[in-house]
Amino acid sequence: MSDTALESSPVERSNARIVAALAALAASASCFFTCENLPVGLLPGIAGSMRTSLAGSGLLVTFYALTVVVGTVPLVRLTRHMPRRFLLAGVAAALALGCVGSALAQSFAELLAARIFTAGAQAIFWATGPVEAASLVSPQRRGRALSAVFIGSAAGQVLGLPAGTAIGHAAGWRVSFVALAAAAVILLVAILWALPTRAPHPPHADAEGTQDRIRYRVLILSTGLAVAANFAMFTFVAAFLVKVSGVRQSSVALVLLAAGAVSTLGLGSAGWLYVRHRRATIPAAIGFMLLSLTALFLAAKVTLVAVPLIVFAWLGQGIFTVAGMTAVIELKPSNGSAWYSTAYNVGIAAGPLAGGLALRLWGLRATPLAGVTIGLVALTLMVGTELRLRD
Repeated sequence: MSDTALESSPVERSNARIVAALAALAASASCFFTCENLPVGLLPGIAGSMRTSLAGSGLLVTFYALTVVVGTVPLVRLTRHMPRRFLLAGVAAALALGCVGSALAQSFAELLAARIFTAGAQAIFWATGPVEAASLVSPQRRGRALSAVFIGSAAGQVLGLPAGTAIGHAAGWRVSFVALAAAAVILLVAILWALPTRAPHPPHADAEGTQDRIRYRVLILSTGLAVAANFAMFTFVAAFLVKVSGVRQSSVALVLLAAGAVSTLGLGSAGWLYVRHRRATIPAAIGFMLLSLTALFLAAKVTLVAVPLIVFAWLGQGIFTVAGMTAVIELKPSNGSAWYSTAYNVGIAAGPLAGGLALRLWGLRATPLAGVTIGLVALTLMVGTELRLRD
């Protein structure tokens, strides 16, 4: 099929090519999640070879996230005129180069520079990849297309990160980055084959109504708060499970695997839920997460209750993630996804700070309450705004 044919309406495009394009975008999300978090599982080996402390090596993750927060909007503006096919192929190439640079780094400064370079590519991907996915399908299927991309990210958590860690432990941390670079090269080929060549354009115009502009701004703010609420507790979930809920250390990985699997279920169902319950899905997902965290605080020491509550909280987070991105693309497809990604990463950075403060003041058991406190602000803001707009 020619590129000209691919530039036609979504209904006219080859279904096989659309599926391949969505698969490539989902795989990109998986690779970027794996790359961002790969040093976590390989930190002792990296610290040893780079002659740095564990705490110092942790900056490889911190600076990566900060680059995404600071760089997303400027990089999207810089690349806004590039055809999405070539931009996303360039993002895959940058991922490959960044991983090769990480594998070849001879000093911590070189490794950190390679990580920052890769984070810039990730910032562009999360601001443009979901919008491209939404543009490939009809409006009724945008939620499903976005679910596919985010399920790819979940696959990075459930499969990519454990696999990369296992490779690093068996053959050295540098080999893990080489394997990820090889995957990125495959992505590059897939993107060039599957995505249409066309001038960048959103799937529709930005919503111009005053109420929709207010909803968009509240959604961006609430996103940062809701994500911070989630990570206030889950940053410390391993310690919480062992020291508070009495879970054996050897079973923690199984709980996290279950949480990841249920989160994937939430990601997959969010598009369907949002289409049917447009106004209720996002606040309901946040509310479900907060109820789970509240119950977790109350039943923290009852192992058989605490474990499923942790899993349920991730279900709410998964639904919120996709439904929020779907709403943002509906309200402001021109650059809303860039701000959504920024807010999401701000929440990832802020959540551990709030949870850590609660831990120092009141102990591990208080970390779910820290999340509930922040999340209630987000939920109140969303519900209160919607009620006011309906008056």
